[in-house]
Amino acid sequence: MRTERPDNVQIHQRKKQNSQLYQQSRRVRRGGGGPLPDITLRDILRHLWLGANKLLVALRYQFHRLTAGAFSNLRLPWYKIAFAVFILLIVTKKDIQFSINMKAPLSGFSNTDAAGSQMSLAQPIALRQTENGGEALQLDEQKALAYIRRFSKVAAAEMDKFGIPASVKMAQGLLESRAGENPEARQANNHFGEPLAGRHFNSAWENWRAHSLLLRNEYPGLFRNGAGYKQWAEALQRSGYTNDSQYARKLIELIENFQLYNLDQF
Repeated sequence: MRTERPDNVQIHQRKKQNSQLYQQSRRVRRGGGGPLPDITLRDILRHLWLGANKLLVALRYQFHRLTAGAFSNLRLPWYKIAFAVFILLIVTKKDIQFSINMKAPLSGFSNTDAAGSQMSLAQPIALRQTENGGEALQLDEQKALAYIRRFSKVAAAEMDKFGIPASVKMAQGLLESRAGENPEARQANNHFGEPLAGRHFNSAWENWRAHSLLLRNEYPGLFRNGAGYKQWAEALQRSGYTNDSQYARKLIELIENFQLYNLDQF
């Protein structure tokens, strides 16, 4: 039998086709295979819906597995449960965001000039030396952050009740108790030093309330300064509340370096 052999034209066409297919496959692998199709909002929502359904199925599977199928005949409102979890995440977002912001500005206490340098959480921080040669305030960064987290809601509550900026109250507590490390703060729950010296408090909260009452009753002029933390800090120094000539500057530095003004937005 005679076998037909392809002529030169057919061989050339096949080689050309193979070469084109090879080039196309290389472009696809490199990501250069032409423009991608447009993605519409409908496509995004569809993929989100499919992902949510997969998550829901996984949650139901884990629930039935953990309960050994004891509630297999129970029809739970899974979509309502998922919606409630979503709302809970939104509600708690503010606290999470504030917690992150508390850590962001701490590099402001560092004296290094290296761009982007950050301080270790265990490194002590210090305010600048006072002009009269007084001892500089030493604060452990980690303890300062813990103090802020511990008393942020208390400071906000005192602001709502008395009108004292929460940023100022927090800065006073940090400064006068050295972030709760002073012996008087540890032994007598007194976080505001000399103005309440000699008194013993059953709790730190009781001490914070006593300090608010002290400011309202003995320094009423402070409450004519609005809500600005700088005005309050300077007014505290002028009022005779303290003999520290650098008191206002120290409060302002603490407020700005720790972004305590965020507390005034609660």
